[in-house]
Amino acid sequence: MIKLIKRRYIAFRMKPSIKISKREIYNILIKEISTSTNVKTRDDLYIWVIKLDVEKGLGIIRCGHNSLNQILQSIQEAEGILKELKLRTLGTSGSIKTLKRKFLSKEFK
Repeated sequence: MIKLIKRRYIAFRMKPSIKISKREIYNILIKEISTSTNVKTRDDLYIWVIKLDVEKGLGIIRCGHNSLNQILQSIQEAEGILKELKLRTLGTSGSIKTLKRKFLSKEFK
């Protein structure tokens, strides 16, 4: 039997106008999470930065419901580059539509 991974979306805010790509944020997150938790592979996390607006300093991360708490904990206990980016979570949701409505209303369309 195949277990489905339920998707969760995390809205985040960071220091605006920093030149950084989605791929760089992804790599930073993977590095921080793997050092703070006992994750063996990247596939265990099911994490992806799906939207990023560097001018406004806003973004959306998609992850699996199993790894949501690990990701939130790693962001809150941020060290190094994540601390310099001032990455903070705004909220989580099960759909992008609800996430935008609740946490990114007019700022991020």
